Amino acid sequence: MSRLFLRELIVISIVGELIINKDAGNARLAKQMPQLITMITANLTAYHEHQTHQPGDANLIVKQLVRDYRDHLADLQVIVVGGDGTLHDVVNGLQEMGQGQVPIGYIPTGTGNDFARANHIPLTYQKAAASLATAEPRGVNVGRVSAKEFDTKYFINNFGIGIDALVVYATNHSRSKNLMNKLKLGSLSYPLHFATALMHQKAFTASWGQWALDHHDDRSYLCVFTNHPFLGGVRLIMPEDDDRSALHLVIVHKEKWQVIGQALVALLKKKPDVPQIHHYQGPEFHFETEAGEHIQVDGEELQAPLHVTLTQVTQRFLLPTD
Repeated sequence: MSRLFLRELIVISIVGELIINKDAGNARLAKQMPQLITMITANLTAYHEHQTHQPGDANLIVKQLVRDYRDHLADLQVIVVGGDGTLHDVVNGLQEMGQGQVPIGYIPTGTGNDFARANHIPLTYQKAAASLATAEPRGVNVGRVSAKEFDTKYFINNFGIGIDALVVYATNHSRSKNLMNKLKLGSLSYPLHFATALMHQKAFTASWGQWALDHHDDRSYLCVFTNHPFLGGVRLIMPEDDDRSALHLVIVHKEKWQVIGQALVALLKKKPDVPQIHHYQGPEFHFETEAGEHIQVDGEELQAPLHVTLTQVTQRFLLPTD
């Protein structure tokens, strides 16, 4: 039997479980959704659609799928159609069930789409759907947060405290976000709220370290733990420092507003190699703050005080071969 025949046999025997958030990106692709589903399922012999209606639904859906496939988990393949928030819920559901080996395909239809950008998944739905035909399962490191204040959470993109989380809060609760999405300019929502956050964010006290809390700062301004270089479409980490086998911590300290402005402008210009921005990396971090700061986990909003340990775990994804 030829290798080509074997490959064709494998492809046509796939059953896909589609988890679909039609409201992602302010439902900007709602009308195209039937066409998109047709494109995704072209190489599947069977598929099932699961619709989400509110945050957390994708978590519950994927957990039920794990139960349904418990006797043949090797056959479970999940395809997420939505934004990074929907993908975040699916990853958390699989990790909470101890099933990080289940592969996830991703069609990004949200606003930021940082995970797709970081992992070379096409940002247009047509190209992303087409790429699934030859995508291969690969392990990707995602973050894990163990905290005294809440249950363990996993993040595909970032865990942020300070101005980052304030920008996320402002973006999520802004009327202009919907307008930007309708105009297909949703990726600009995050940078546009930097100016407002710059005026309102105050310095806060934080302690951190890789094996102990050996760093302390009374003037923290931005603290972001990330698995990859991007935050709201902004590059935090230079390409030469983009080590995916480690967690990265990017910190900006509160200084004169002109200096902070220079640092944030450097981020927006994708030139983060400036002295005001401090970069650490390692397999594990500890972080604490008693300040009542905004916190975001892949855009999910939390509130300090906070006492956490951050590490990484592996989740399989179906990623383009190019």
